[in-house]
Amino acid sequence: MRLGFRHTALQAVVTVAALCFAISLLRYGAAQTAFAAGEGVPLPILMYHSILKDEARQGKYVLSPTVLAADLDALRQRGYQTVTVADLLAYVQQGTPLPDRPVMITFDDGYYNNYVYAYPLLRQRGMRAVVSIIGRQTATFTEDGTENAYWSHLRLDRLAEMQDVFEVQNHSWDLHEYGARRGCLRMRGEAEAGYESLLREDTGQTQRLLTEAGLPAPQCYTYPFGACSAESERILRDMGFACTLGCEERINIVTRDAACLYEMGRFNRAAGESTAHFLDRALGA
Repeated sequence: MRLGFRHTALQAVVTVAALCFAISLLRYGAAQTAFAAGEGVPLPILMYHSILKDEARQGKYVLSPTVLAADLDALRQRGYQTVTVADLLAYVQQGTPLPDRPVMITFDDGYYNNYVYAYPLLRQRGMRAVVSIIGRQTATFTEDGTENAYWSHLRLDRLAEMQDVFEVQNHSWDLHEYGARRGCLRMRGEAEAGYESLLREDTGQTQRLLTEAGLPAPQCYTYPFGACSAESERILRDMGFACTLGCEERINIVTRDAACLYEMGRFNRAAGESTAHFLDRALGA
């Protein structure tokens, strides 16, 4: 009986995953059709996390400031200009033109080392980026005042200071942990109403943290681990989010259709890959 239950559950998971993938392909196919008809703008989104000088720490989610600087310089040499979520919304909603070669640079989790290393590198080059914070972490380090490049997260005063470069978005309040729940997804057997209440409250806490500090309300939700579902998308859209970021590696096609800004693809930047190879892959060169 238990084996049969597990087999049925596995089939259900596979079915849901296949359905999500099929929906993603349909959305991407529609975007590609629009682009072919001259109705869209290709948008690569680059995903960074922690920036540290310590070579022993570098890996899938930790990169050196030297490599980040090389990436930024190469983007400029290739003629790319950085955009934010606000720029995408202005294009979709009002028709405000995007640069000829737009690129979005994102930093997930809101590490303090983004302030130490990424902020000055971007500012020196007149480039902008998106930082998606984990609300509970920002609240914790704002309260105790700790700043350590290895492990602390950005305080609210640092987020305010970096507004000239970084646009702040929502990466959950406390759903960025491995455990029974995968990011912000509903757990097996969890009641639909209870799940929706939890997601709304968790997301709303980060919104309130930022707005009560005088920062703009995030309009984009960055999925923890890139884990999303049709259910989470429905709830987040109903909450007013106009954009969601995932982790599927693909170039986005931005059109005047607001649907193009949901479940956007991004390319993770890991250590150990040359700048030229990473950008060729992420920019479609």
